[in-house]
Amino acid sequence: MSHPLPEAPLPHKALDMELKAYFRVHKSLPFRLLGLDLPPDQILNDDTSVVVRELEPDRFFLYRPPGGPHQGLLLESFMDPPKEAQFSDCLLKALILQRDRQVPVVLVFLYLRQGQYATFPDTLEVTGFGGLKNRYQVEVRRLWEYEPEIRNGSLRALAPLLLLWETDPETTGREVLRETLRILETAPLTAEERRESLALTFIVGRRVFSSAVLRAMLGEGQMHEIRESGIIGEWMDEARAEALLAGEQKGRTEGRTEGRLGKAHEWLLRQGERRFRKPTRRIRTALRKIEDEARLDDLALRLLEVETWDELLALG
Repeated sequence: MSHPLPEAPLPHKALDMELKAYFRVHKSLPFRLLGLDLPPDQILNDDTSVVVRELEPDRFFLYRPPGGPHQGLLLESFMDPPKEAQFSDCLLKALILQRDRQVPVVLVFLYLRQGQYATFPDTLEVTGFGGLKNRYQVEVRRLWEYEPEIRNGSLRALAPLLLLWETDPETTGREVLRETLRILETAPLTAEERRESLALTFIVGRRVFSSAVLRAMLGEGQMHEIRESGIIGEWMDEARAEALLAGEQKGRTEGRTEGRLGKAHEWLLRQGERRFRKPTRRIRTALRKIEDEARLDDLALRLLEVETWDELLALG
C-alpha cells in the first residue's frame, strides 16, 4: 500500500539516506567511477557493525571473483568537503573493516557537488614534534567531472544527481529534471534500479521544487514507483502501518482516527527517545496536543535534522 509523500521539506539527511539505498541497488556504479567494469554478481553489498561517530559506512562492498582474492571498497559520499574529524572517522572505519574482514579495503571519497569550494581533500596530514609527520591518502572522485559519462555514457544511472551541481537550479532546474528523466528512460536499468533512480530524482528535486511541482513533472505512474521505493518510503510505511494497526485495534471504543493518532504519537515518542533522550512530561504533553496526522508524519521524517526534542517541536 502506498501513501502520499509530504509537502514539508525532507530532512537534510534524506539524500544521504537514499544514496545508501541507491548504491545498494546500483552496486556496480562506484566501481565504474573508478574505471573498473566488474560483474555485478561478484559484488556483495556488505553491511557492517563498525560504529564511530556515524552509525555505519555510507556503502561497503566486497568483490568476490571466483578463484581470485577478495577485496573491499568503502564509499563515503559528501555534499561538502569533510572536516578533519570526519576524515579521521572514515579512515578509522576503513582500517577496522580491513582488520575485521581480513581483505584489502580501499577508501573512496565521492564528492557530489562543487558548490563554492575550490579544494576537495584526498589527504589527511598530521604534524607534530617539530616536524614529524603522518600522511594518510584516499581515492577521490568529483562527480561533476563525469557529466559526459552521466549524460551519454556508462554512468547514466547517476543522472538523478545532475541537479546538485546546477549553479542556478531555480532557473534551469526544470530543464535538468526533464533531461534526467530522459536519460533514465534510455538507461539499461532493471525495475528495481529504475524505482531507486526515480526515488533519488525526487529527493534531489525536493531541494529545489515542491512535491506538487515534482508530481506534475513526473506523472502519477512514476510517483507510484517512488512511493514504493527507497528508505524514506520505508520509513513512512512503517509509521503509517503501525498507526493503522493501532486504529483497527482501538477503533471499537475510540474510533479509527483516534487510534491512528495514538499510535503515531507512540511511534514518534519511541523513535525520538532513541535519537535524543526520554521525553519529559512537557514534551509528551506538547506532542499529544498535535492531532494532525500529516504533521506527525512530517515530524517523524524530520527527526533526522534536529538534535533535541525542543528543536523538533519548534519545526512544527
